[in-house]
Amino acid sequence: MKKTITQTAVFILVFAISACSTGKKAFQEGDYYSAVLQAVERLRDNPDSKKSSETLKQAYPMALSTFKDEVDQVLRSQDPNRYSTVVDRYEKLNKMADEIRHCPAAIDVIRNPEVFGEQLAAARQKAAPEAYDAAVQLLKQGSRESAKEAYYQFLNADRFVPGFKDVKSMIDKARFDATLKVIVEQIPVPGRYKISSDFFFDQVYSFLAKGLKQEFVEFYAPAAAKNLPYSDEILVMEFDDFIVGATSDKDSEKEFISKDSVKVGTTKVNGQTVDVFNKVKAKFTTHRREVVSTGVLVVQIIDARTNKPKAAQKFPGTFTWVTEWANFNGDERALTPQQLEMCKRKPLMPPPPQDLFLEFTKPIFEQVKGFLRNYYRNS
Repeated sequence: MKKTITQTAVFILVFAISACSTGKKAFQEGDYYSAVLQAVERLRDNPDSKKSSETLKQAYPMALSTFKDEVDQVLRSQDPNRYSTVVDRYEKLNKMADEIRHCPAAIDVIRNPEVFGEQLAAARQKAAPEAYDAAVQLLKQGSRESAKEAYYQFLNADRFVPGFKDVKSMIDKARFDATLKVIVEQIPVPGRYKISSDFFFDQVYSFLAKGLKQEFVEFYAPAAAKNLPYSDEILVMEFDDFIVGATSDKDSEKEFISKDSVKVGTTKVNGQTVDVFNKVKAKFTTHRREVVSTGVLVVQIIDARTNKPKAAQKFPGTFTWVTEWANFNGDERALTPQQLEMCKRKPLMPPPPQDLFLEFTKPIFEQVKGFLRNYYRNS
């Protein structure tokens, strides 16, 4: 019984995949355009597919009729974007014809797919000023959201008629107005840590400029921001507190006894010299030096117009540098090779303060990236 159910499920799955690949499902849902494209694609892979041929035979006339009717309806309407819609429909009609003409098996089904070259060209000539004028009106609204819509409308105008009027410069203007302009301020720190702080700032700025891909957000270093007519936000980063190179030493002492008896000397037995065996001891002292560097970075996003914070968060970071060595008193045979190797070590010098500063900022950087990515995700 279980086997029968499994076989039935597989059959249903295969049938569903087959129906989708032939375009039949799209046809049944009334999406004749997708049905045509899927059927043609299937015929490229399998020219003998009867299901795809039948789907194409049924779907193409329906798609043709539907798009023609939509063109007539929209032209009779008062839709301010009607010619953009007409362009879209003619482009789809021509795409269907082009796909069919480049598939021998599809041509056998649809001998003469209709091409609407002249109609499309005429519609584009009317759609370009339509989109351009709509974009101009959107720009006048003065908001970032309307500027975004204007940007896409100007792109449409340029696509319909490349170089229409001054559309290239208007695209740039709309994009500038739509873009959130954020000034990233330098991080103030004492002079001895300036190089490390600048490196951290460069990491953050590089992430914002290259790693944070947002179409309508631009980040400016203070020098570049001087050329801006205005800004929207200011990103301020400042270390609330930090300590570099706090050193602490800890010693621990433990006595070890050898597992096995070893030779500890000789003695005379009945006039003969014999070896004496016994377990031996050693007092093993480990020395651990920790150099701790820690700090908290405060990140604030401030509204450039009102000078009020829009978001703020603190990010802690810690780095602990460690060196260990040891010494012993007693018999070295009570110790392991690893313990003896540790006794040969000398205490190491910690890295310079600038390097320790960079190390404790590494976990901070990862936290800041996540915070900024989330904040600007939908900007």
